[in-house]
Amino acid sequence: MEFTDTELADWIGQLRAYLVPRLGMRELSSELAQEAAARLLRVLEDGQEIKNPRAWLFQVGRNLGVDEVRKRLPHSVGLEWRSREVDPASIEEQENLLGIGGLEVPRSEVLRMMPEALQRLAKNDRGYLDSYYCQGRDFDWIAEEHAQSVSTIKGRLFRARKRLREQIAHQAREEQGKW
Repeated sequence: MEFTDTELADWIGQLRAYLVPRLGMRELSSELAQEAAARLLRVLEDGQEIKNPRAWLFQVGRNLGVDEVRKRLPHSVGLEWRSREVDPASIEEQENLLGIGGLEVPRSEVLRMMPEALQRLAKNDRGYLDSYYCQGRDFDWIAEEHAQSVSTIKGRLFRARKRLREQIAHQAREEQGKW
């Protein structure tokens, strides 16, 4: 797909606007958006064909943002980490708590409950979650594999994640006080 310099400049601005609230730093967000654009141009110069350069740019920009966050914090987080400011010094002494079903559940307990919660899901839900998260398949691949539209796959993954959270919340309520 061909694009103009104006389109690229617009995409860089959109990417910067996406990153600023997630990183909380305008200058860093601008640098990451520019780096993502530079990588896009290098890949295209090398002759690689990219079907959707805007989506590619956003994915690379988001990945660069996640890398920056991970460099600055001693634990694994995504771009949404700013929703709860964390004192890095406190992380070693206490385990991360995850809000699930109105409970604060230790991350290690959620990970322990995950296999059982997954087994309680319907086969289709497990299949969609496995394809997307374990096998790293994108929405297009899953849609083609199941002969469904991308929007259908997105909806099914959303509902599968919701049911998985509900299963973990149910199990956490049953085991509350044991951890």
